[in-house]
Amino acid sequence: MQNNYDVVVVGSGAGAFMAAIRAAKLGASVLMLEKQATYGGTSARSGGGLWVPNNKNIADAGVVDSPEDAFEYMRKVIPEEQVADDTIRNYIESSPQMLDFLNTETPVHYVPVPGYADYYPSYPGWKEGGRTMDPSPIDGRPLGDMLYKMEDTPKQSKAMGIFGMSILEGSQILATSPGWQKIVAGIFGRYLLDIVGRLKGLRDRRLCQGNSLIGGMLMAAQKLGVELVLETGVTRLVKEGDKVVGVVARSDALGEFEIRVNKAVVVASGGFEHNPEMRKANLPQPTESNWSAANPGNTGDLIIAGQEIGAATGLMNEAWWAPVVKNGDTSVVLFSEKSKPGLIIVDKKGRRFMNEAITYNSYGECFYNAKEAGYDCVPAYMIFDGNYRKKYFFGGIVQSSMSPDFMNRSAFGPNGMLIKADTLDELAGKLGVDRNGLQETVAKMAEYARTGVDEEFGRGSDAHDRMYGDMEVSPNPCLGPLDTAPYYGAPIYPGDIGTKGGLVIDHDGRVQDEQGNAIEGLYAAGNCTASIMGDKYPGAGCTLGPAMTIAFRAANHLMAQ
Repeated sequence: MQNNYDVVVVGSGAGAFMAAIRAAKLGASVLMLEKQATYGGTSARSGGGLWVPNNKNIADAGVVDSPEDAFEYMRKVIPEEQVADDTIRNYIESSPQMLDFLNTETPVHYVPVPGYADYYPSYPGWKEGGRTMDPSPIDGRPLGDMLYKMEDTPKQSKAMGIFGMSILEGSQILATSPGWQKIVAGIFGRYLLDIVGRLKGLRDRRLCQGNSLIGGMLMAAQKLGVELVLETGVTRLVKEGDKVVGVVARSDALGEFEIRVNKAVVVASGGFEHNPEMRKANLPQPTESNWSAANPGNTGDLIIAGQEIGAATGLMNEAWWAPVVKNGDTSVVLFSEKSKPGLIIVDKKGRRFMNEAITYNSYGECFYNAKEAGYDCVPAYMIFDGNYRKKYFFGGIVQSSMSPDFMNRSAFGPNGMLIKADTLDELAGKLGVDRNGLQETVAKMAEYARTGVDEEFGRGSDAHDRMYGDMEVSPNPCLGPLDTAPYYGAPIYPGDIGTKGGLVIDHDGRVQDEQGNAIEGLYAAGNCTASIMGDKYPGAGCTLGPAMTIAFRAANHLMAQ
């Protein structure tokens, strides 16, 4: 490292890499500082999807879109008191520009996903697919040893917990669509034929999902001369007068030191999900850091550093909520499993309190509202039967028709995520759930499955619910009886994939002070900022899409100064 750069970027996720690459492409000298020993953050662990309305390839998914449709949809989804009209229009205009830059200037290539619908199908401007973009797999071998310093994809996002698969491949495998066996064979074959990779270890060098995005962006950053330094955390922002002029950083090797910037500091360091004190002070209760599936390094350091120099914050009570079950110390997010027939979620008294198939971001609101209404639901309990286990993937475990329980013993051990019993009564006893309440709920679900109508919560009544259902099940692909032994259960928590409150920014990512003025020399993007999606989640990819779009605009703006 030198002691002076045009731009210092804090973090190494998708937003951080986008800011670094774009600024470097425009001629800046750029340093990226990452406090952990690995790079990529939550972005590398994610599915890598981007939500880009009106992207130029959306017709490939059989969808017609327009800025007007996108605005109508987003405006209906996102509360007006949280996000202004011009902020929404700015995203609709800028996100396709960011995507074009990504596709042309990096090895990463995004394609629209047919059938991956927006999350609010009853709203005007909704589209049945195409706005969510999937990164195509890339060859990770050019990264050399740096591949093994990237945050790995969680096991539940891989085939058999080992083999990389894209969102498109995964959706076809999970749905057992025609040709899914061929896809699986191709994934296995490529993995086994990578002899050098197998000598290095189990990690698949075919990069998919978030690893594809971060790996490809690192390749582009290296080509442009961006310096990435690990195990070096930023502890303070240096402000002289009204301008941020550098950072104070610390590493074990160098101790504490200062780096000055000629143009700006860009903060893209993630949220505060693994800071217990900040969670307790800001999020609904109860909440625990170990319920988060986000990168453990996200402790809100730069949100605090921004506050120390007068930066405003917003949406600090919100997160990108998601239901999680615990597998040892790991929080496993359940994205599609909750929509399949033969599964219910109940409280301590055995009562359902929500539509299990709703968008995962709505789980936080449902859990905490139900708790306020008198349900004993934190934790709640996810329960399914032997037929479900036989047919469907769950939390990284392949369905028992392909991977029987004896092949997944760790999932049922003392620290495993599942509890198994021969009868519902026995399962209720093991979970501590009221037996009579559970039996009554299961009886109701059997009747709903027969009629196809969930009379309590409307599960399976819209396109979003059915997207993850089983289309071979009728009359409702999301409803099925729980009538086949053995039975399975797991405590389920209102977890998250990151917090979404933080530094208040403008359209170009400039951090605002408490009076609403831009702090010169300081930009931010991603989960360390107050989300431009408000407290909602319009579609898959609404975390990374805004992070990268704001980072792209931030680099353009700071280089124009």
